Amino acid sequence: MAKKDTNNLDSAFGDFVIPDDNDFITFSSKTNTSVDSPFGEIITPDESDFNLNETPKTLNTAFGDVIIPSEDEIRENLKFIKPIAKKNKTNTPDFSDSKYSALNLFKTDFEEIPTLLDPVFPKQGLVSLIGSSDTGKSTFLRQFALSIALGLDEFIGYKLNPKTQNVIFISTEDDPNSVSSSIKKPLKKLLSQHKVDESLLNHLKFVFDVDLTENSENNIIKLLNKDLSEKGVDLIIVDAFTDIFSGDINSSTKVREFLNLFSKISKEYECLILFLHHTGKKTDKFSASKNNALGSQAFEAKMRVMLELKHHPHNNMQRTLTITKGNYISTEIKKYSKVLDFNEENLLFADTGNSLLSESLYALSKTNPKKNNLLPEIEKLHNEGNSVRKIETILKSQGHKIGKSSISNYLKEIKEQSANIIGNNQESKEL
Repeated sequence: MAKKDTNNLDSAFGDFVIPDDNDFITFSSKTNTSVDSPFGEIITPDESDFNLNETPKTLNTAFGDVIIPSEDEIRENLKFIKPIAKKNKTNTPDFSDSKYSALNLFKTDFEEIPTLLDPVFPKQGLVSLIGSSDTGKSTFLRQFALSIALGLDEFIGYKLNPKTQNVIFISTEDDPNSVSSSIKKPLKKLLSQHKVDESLLNHLKFVFDVDLTENSENNIIKLLNKDLSEKGVDLIIVDAFTDIFSGDINSSTKVREFLNLFSKISKEYECLILFLHHTGKKTDKFSASKNNALGSQAFEAKMRVMLELKHHPHNNMQRTLTITKGNYISTEIKKYSKVLDFNEENLLFADTGNSLLSESLYALSKTNPKKNNLLPEIEKLHNEGNSVRKIETILKSQGHKIGKSSISNYLKEIKEQSANIIGNNQESKEL
């Protein structure tokens, strides 16, 4: 292109360059030409750049190399895309190829949710046992684990339906020595009573040192994934939740995120995960409730079933077990609390066959006629110089069901009552 003067038009917005006819000519040369403008050099492609019979060309521009595909390439790409889109729409008009379509779920073999402990615990999901201190929660769960591992038919009156009989018990509150000691007493009774081979105990594994550090060999998620992928289990027990959860227990987001990790494990390996958890302060004075669980409501919300273990209001050698949450458990079953005997000698719970209306537990705790009758006798025996163990032996020989811990608590009450009486008398004298 020959050099020429451009016409400028002065305006309020600045100078405008007015192109003439030569700027719009059709270039027949194969050499790319350029037009000088206030915006920089503009490279104008010639006709050969659009020749469909040639390989796509590269244009050098101020923005870098621009590759112009040929029409044949564009056409071939369209041919590749269209048939796939058409095939997907034609061959899969619905979700019949998914194992989770409503029809496939409807055609499953079971009519009701499969249970590990019928009708309380499902085979899969997250569940929890809550309770205050000194109710025997860990002892209760160890017996549950032993019953599954030994292949027993039932536990506390409920039918067991294990598949592998394998159980992993994560014990954060105890050490190997204390667990060894605590399982000896119940096992001697269970092995002799049910005539089972002690080698079945290899179905139960205890884990003591766990954490959530990503690269740690004690990372709980990695440990579980390894065992579950190699062997499979029916049940994982975590004793206790607050020992492995390091976040803010009152944060719904943190609690939910943490429990989602275990929910994924439960779904992937089709097993039940049970968390032992504590109740809030003074909740032992109230009726059993899912709201008694310590911390955020997100914990309760994530559980499919929640049980609460409490002291029997009138008998310290018994416990009440209440289903405080169970979405798929009938209202009639949840209405009643199961009454359990607790044997301090062999550390075993047993079903009494009796039950109480769950809503009546709070009212019953306000009255205790047996306790009122025993207090004078306990005080008399104590004043005679008998030890707590000796008092227990004497009372049991008289037909009373009472343990050393109850006697100790009653003696504390008697002492407190005496102190109050002395204090009131001293105040009267001063007046």
